[in-house]
Amino acid sequence: MIGNRLMSLGFKLGGIASSYEAYDQATAEAALKSVLDDKETGIVIITSGVKKLVKDRKLQEAISSSILPLFVEIPEENEPVGEEDTLRSLIMRAIGIDITKNV
Repeated sequence: MIGNRLMSLGFKLGGIASSYEAYDQATAEAALKSVLDDKETGIVIITSGVKKLVKDRKLQEAISSSILPLFVEIPEENEPVGEEDTLRSLIMRAIGIDITKNV
């Protein structure tokens, strides 16, 4: 999980051991590089605020297109929740099929 201080703390309290606090471009990009280098990381939860801090094009591309790890963007705590990036749509993007079809 990569997020602001409050979100990072919340995920740590929820049992997510690897949680990075990012408060500026440098810390956001360093956290992203760290999770991308860790070959055991499968899913990275990243807040929309942190995603906006990332200016490095390679890192932006990794967030958008990486399958392993899969990046799941969530809104900041005071941000409205949209339906465009539901878990279903993220899975469809990652594997190319709708696993809920015909269920």
